[in-house]
Formats: sequence, structure tokens, C-alpha cells
Amino acid sequence: MCCVARSRIEFLAPWYDFIPGQGDTFLQELKRELSPGHKLEGLDLVALGHSGAADDALFEAEDGRVFQVHLTFSRRTEQPPLPRCRVHAHAEEWIQQVMLPANEEYRGRT
Repeated sequence: MCCVARSRIEFLAPWYDFIPGQGDTFLQELKRELSPGHKLEGLDLVALGHSGAADDALFEAEDGRVFQVHLTFSRRTEQPPLPRCRVHAHAEEWIQQVMLPANEEYRGRT
């Protein structure tokens, strides 16, 4: 998996940047959970951030696609369709479709 993100996202709650080393931990867990044939198998990914409201993490592929992945943290290979993921064409699409609505909902609860 690759090391440099193409996108820089200024996360809004409940989404957050990874603290140093945390992104690597999430990438390692993702690798463990992927079964042969999973749509993320073999992709070079970089960890971008995570949700404080769920076990979701955001990863970016070399081509700019962004994947919101719901990790199980089982520390083992999962059976399809796990880990579940949503694909976005690019970070801006994810921001508009996921992060901004989640932030509106989060602010409405606080």
C-alpha cells in the first residue's frame, strides 16, 4: 500500500485526522480483513482519516478514488462483503456526500 495522500482534507467532526501511527494501524487492519476478490484487494491505499462516530476509516487510492471502509477490527480475514466500503470518485465527492451531512447531524446533536 502506498504512502502519500493526493488529497488533503480538513476534517469536520465526527471525522478526524489520524494521530501519528494510527493510519498505519488502520491500514494493517484493512489488509488483514480483506478476502481474495474484495474490491480493495491489491489497491495501493493511503489512510486519510476516521470517524469518531463509527468504525469507519477513509482511504485513498492512487487514482484519487476515496473509499469509506467500515472495519470490523476482528484481526482476521472477513467473509464477503466485509469489510463494507463505499466508493467515491474523489475526495470532494466524499466531502459533499458524507462529511458535510455528517457534520450537520453532529452539530445538531451537540
